[in-house]
Order: sequence, then structure tokens, then C-alpha cells
Amino acid sequence: MKVLYDHQAFTGVPYGGISRYFFELMRSFSKRSDIEFELSLRLSNNDYLDQASFSRHMRYRSLAQVPNAHKVASALNRLYSLQRVRAGKFDVFHPTYYHRYFLDAIGKKPFVISFHDATSERFGKQYPEVGEGLYDLKKLLLRRADCIIAISEFSKQEILRFFPVEPEKIKVIYLGTTLGEHSLVPEQVAPPLQAPYLLYVGKRGLYKNFDGFYRAIQPVLKHHPDLHLICAGGGSFNRDEQTLFHASRLTNRIHYRPATDANLLSLYRHARAFVFPSLNEGFGIPVLEAFSGGCAVVLSNRSSLPEVGADAALYFDPEDDDSIAETVERVVTDDVLNADLRRKGTERLRNFSCDKTARQTLDVYQSLC
Repeated sequence: MKVLYDHQAFTGVPYGGISRYFFELMRSFSKRSDIEFELSLRLSNNDYLDQASFSRHMRYRSLAQVPNAHKVASALNRLYSLQRVRAGKFDVFHPTYYHRYFLDAIGKKPFVISFHDATSERFGKQYPEVGEGLYDLKKLLLRRADCIIAISEFSKQEILRFFPVEPEKIKVIYLGTTLGEHSLVPEQVAPPLQAPYLLYVGKRGLYKNFDGFYRAIQPVLKHHPDLHLICAGGGSFNRDEQTLFHASRLTNRIHYRPATDANLLSLYRHARAFVFPSLNEGFGIPVLEAFSGGCAVVLSNRSSLPEVGADAALYFDPEDDDSIAETVERVVTDDVLNADLRRKGTERLRNFSCDKTARQTLDVYQSLC
């Protein structure tokens, strides 16, 4: 059996949840003898693919800052992917994002689409940046796909809520993480903070709810003068964030760290707790990452997060400042609770793995042939 993946999730982005998902799938499949795959990609600066022997793309980092460089790369990649689709040397096609470029060329070959979340349907009007206007395109692709992979039961229910799709067409396959498998090389890791700290990971804008989280925990930070906050990934602090930190007189206790795998694993291992205040997640990979780092986990009680965290996390209402502050205060001050969460997180992680995700995805591919 041979599967064709396209370029979409790997064009113009160095890292991110969707490209990580497909990278881990292909990495798992590269260890198996019962499946072949091809990634139709010519130009990419994706960090994950730096580790991959299965991609023969060219990197264009020196040109990445040139205006429209990513648009040109995307156009060239799409032409190449279309060529590979037309060649037909595959059994199943699995596009890595939402674009219809292949529909007229795929003929009767089956294709699978992965649905991650309905953020653009939930928040598109409030935050047009998340993809307002994708609805009709998603609707078309979901209707035409031979199978839809949802990454959580919550994600499946979002599909059924927003799109006219038959439930039996949807297969729920949970994600996994390999972060805990990385070895920590001291020279590749930023020096750990000696003081206790809360850890926030990923983008901070829009529905990620960082501003609300930061507003809510200011009293906690002021009540514990030795407690810091580290934000990993999501880009350096912008001017508005710096102004916010300065106004709260906490600038010296808020830190940014890049989100390399080695850095992340070290940060999770040394954090007092990982806090995820997001209003909407299709799955929430950072939850598994925190579990793999033996970190106590505190989550928003929205979307897929209770499904993934189960009883291995504490939960708060992400739109209630008191709820956030009280829950964070508990995990900061209660050593017994903190240790119990770390233990439960390690146990909960056993339910998830990238190889398990790959096995179940292979089952989907085989069912279509």
C-alpha cells in the first residue's frame, strides 16, 4: 500500500501542531514494512523535517524574509503536488490541509482528510485571522472525502454540529507525542530558571486566552514573590504584552523561551505546573507533552481538554478570573496535590502514542482499498 501526502502543512511554517501531526505519522510509518508513503514537497523550512530522511525538499531559509517568498514556495509546491496526484502512483491520498486543488485530478482514488478543530467556525467572525471563509471549502472536502479522521470525540461532535456529514464516515483517532523520547543535551537547552515557575506553551493571541489568563494570575504572582511565569514558543513578546507586564510591575518575573523540543522537555520537567487556558482545542498536544515531562497540569474546562486530561489534571473556567486564580493557587501551594497530578499524568500518557495513532490511521487507509 502507498499513501501520498501533500505539501500544505509544511509550506511556510517552521513548526506547528498540524505539521507535527503529519510528521509523526510519517516517522512512524517509516519504521513499518507494510506501508509506503510519499511526501510531495519541494520547498520547506519546516523544523521537524530537518530530522527526516523521508523528505527530499530544499530549504530556503536565507530567502524566507523576502516578500512573498512563502507564496511563491506554496505555488511551486502545489504544482508539484498536483503533478504527483495526476501521476496516480498511490492507493490513498491524504492532503495535509484544506485546499481543493486536487479534486479534479484525483479521479476515483480514495482520499482521507483529517479534521483538527472548528476554530474558524466558532471564532471566525470574532477573530477573522483564524480562517473566516473556510466553511464552504471545508464542507466540500468533508463531503468528498472517503473518510474523515477526527482527533478527538469533541472534534467529531464539532464536525457533526457544523457540517452535513454522516457520523459513520468519521473515525476518531487520538494523537500522541514523542517529546519524552528526546535526550537532553545541555548545550542545546536554555539554562533552567532557579525559581519556581508556571509554564505557558504556544501562541498567545485570540482564543488562546493568554490575556485573560495573565490578568487572572497577577494576584497569585503577587502573593508568591518567588513565583515566575515562562512562556515557551508563540514568538517573542510584542509591544502590547511588554506594556501589560510593565503596568502590572511584574516584568522581571515574566520570561520568554524558544520552543525547541529540548527546551520544552526541560521546561516541563522543572515547572511547578503547566497551565493551558485556551477556549478551544481540537486535541491539545501540549497536555501530552506536559505529562511526558512529569509536569502537573492545569487546564481550561472547555473543548477537548477534559477528554484528553481526564482525572490527571485540574480544571478551571477560562472566562472566570477567580476560577483560574484559585485553581492555580491550589497547584502552587499543595505539594501533595501537585505530586498526585504528576503521577496521574504519567499514567494517563500510557493511553496515547504516535505509533498507536499510526496503526489506527493505517487501518483507515486499508479499509479504503
